[in-house]
Amino acid sequence: MTEIDLKNPLSNEFKVAVEIYRFEEKGELVWHNKLVDSLQGILSKNTISNAINTLFEWGIVKAEYGETEKGRAGKLLSISNEAGPIIKELYLRYWKEFRR
Repeated sequence: MTEIDLKNPLSNEFKVAVEIYRFEEKGELVWHNKLVDSLQGILSKNTISNAINTLFEWGIVKAEYGETEKGRAGKLLSISNEAGPIIKELYLRYWKEFRR
């Protein structure tokens, strides 16, 4: 178990959501493989994929196709406007200190 697992009450879905928010806060684009790399050692690739699907169903995450940093087309992920305030609160309360 990592330090995040021991001290963090967020579900896997919300860990993915706040990580997407973290990238947005820095003004960076985010896509699936970037999340997998970023959350390596915290969540598995399969867990991240399942969490993204659930977040889509809940209306927390939205996606549009665009260019990734390597110039390839990809599905860019972002937090929906409606979910923004709650995800921001979760990020500030439970995630920011762990993921500087």
